[in-house]
Formats: sequence, structure tokens, C-alpha cells
Amino acid sequence: MSTNLIGEQIAKYRKAAGLTQEELGRAAGVSTQAVSRWECGGTPDVTLLPAIADRLHVTVDALFGRESGPAKDMSNELIQWLRSIPEKDRLTGLTRLLWEAAIYGVSDPLFDAPWIAYPEKAELDKPGLFGQGKALMRTITGTDSGYLLGVGAEDYSYFGVFPEPEAGYEKYLLADEEYRSLFAALALPGAMEALRYLCRSRDGLYAPAVVADAAAVPLPETERALEALTKAHLLVREQITMPEGPVSVYALRDFSGVVPLLTFARWAWQGHGMNLMGNLMREKCFEKGAARDEAEKA
Repeated sequence: MSTNLIGEQIAKYRKAAGLTQEELGRAAGVSTQAVSRWECGGTPDVTLLPAIADRLHVTVDALFGRESGPAKDMSNELIQWLRSIPEKDRLTGLTRLLWEAAIYGVSDPLFDAPWIAYPEKAELDKPGLFGQGKALMRTITGTDSGYLLGVGAEDYSYFGVFPEPEAGYEKYLLADEEYRSLFAALALPGAMEALRYLCRSRDGLYAPAVVADAAAVPLPETERALEALTKAHLLVREQITMPEGPVSVYALRDFSGVVPLLTFARWAWQGHGMNLMGNLMREKCFEKGAARDEAEKA
């Protein structure tokens, strides 16, 4: 048995995970030099082993070379892992896990089937729905069965998985006229201002005068926008009885639908990474073609 078993295992799993010594050291709270010493014959402090194993996505047993054993129920493992995280951090933790899985698991540049883009970080200096933007790292991963879109950010990480149905995506989209109605409503003066205000407020019913005042948009424009957004199924309208008579009030129909709509609209509008994705796909096609030509010559 090797006298440097743990160091060899750490090096093996670190390389398999695509991590640098610096990245592993940061996860364990030690220097790059410490990780290098482990891999060259040293041994990490036993208290660091759980953090090392977690970052390498292996068990502590695996670091000792005990890699065999009964298969684990990964669904249960994931649930237990999520429960170990403070509740307020669970959604972000899950998103970051999916983001890393897309890079190191679902798509691997060493294999032919998937493609993946790693766009550089872009400083987003325009105010967004949730305030000032920060650096975002986009991941675009695709296979023959669908694709994944993800962003890792300190303040706003999200992930979307879109497996392609057997009948294709188009079957599940709206009719063209419904999309036209939706985008026409969003294009009206005051519509986006009203939608942003209702997204920030989230809960409750609001009269047009309240929305107009908060959004700094004239009341007539606000009323037309609210009515169009209601017809486009983004808002709901109810009537309440006031001393002066019935008054229409509005609320978001579905906050969980509006936020992804605006988020992915931002993705499509800014278009970061698409050229890189295309370049990667062209490179893969070129590599496959060159390999095929070499095979035919042989």
C-alpha cells in the first residue's frame, strides 16, 4: 500500500473534479502550498477531511481508498445535504450545486456528446429587477436530450433545466397571437413600471392611483397598462367596494412566472456567451470531422 494514499486520492479526485490546488485549498481553508504538500506526501489534519471530501464530491472513506460499498440513494443524500444547510441558504446552495453539476457532470469537454460554454464574467452595471447587478458567470450546457442554462452570482444565482420533449418544444409554447398580446402589453407606456412595482410589492391588491404614484407614471397610462397586463394573464383584477363606489384593484397573477420571464428576457437581450457557445460547437464539429478524416485515411 502506498505510504501517501490520502495525498494520492486527493490528487486523483481533485483532477477528476477539474479543480486547481488553489480552489481546493480555498474550500478547506488552507493555502495552495498546503494542498501541494498533501499531494506530494504530506497528510492533511483529520479535521479538514470532511471539507475536502465535500468539495471533491466524495466520501471521507474514498480519501482512504475505501471506494467500494453499497450504492447510495443520491436523492436521499441530496435531501440530507440540503437539511444540513441553514434554511435561508438552501435555494442558493441547490442552485450552485446544479451549476457545478452542469460543468463537471452533465457536460464534459473531454467527451463528444454535450457542448458547454463558459462565458467570462461580465459586470452588469444597469439596475435590474432586484437592484444593482453584479458579476454573473453564465453556463450553457446542451446535449441531444435538451439543455441547461445557469448563472452563478453572489447575489442572484439561478438555474433552468429544459429537457426536450419527444414531440419537441413547440408543442408546449403559446400560440403566436398570445405571444403578441403579451409583448404588446409589456410595450405599453407604464406597463413595465407597473410590473416592477407589483413585483417589489409582491403581495396585496393595489389601486391604479397607488401604482401610478409609486411608478411615477400618469394615471391614464397606468390604467391602460394594468388592463392590458390583466388581459395578457400577468395580473388579476378584482373589485372592492369603496364609499365612492366600486374600485378596480390589481395584483400579480403569479410571481413565480413573472420573475423567470423577466430574468430570461434579460438573458436573451444581453446575449453574453452565445458567440463562445457557437465557437465551441464549431470547434467540436471541426474536431469530429478531422477525426473522421483520419480514420478514413487509416
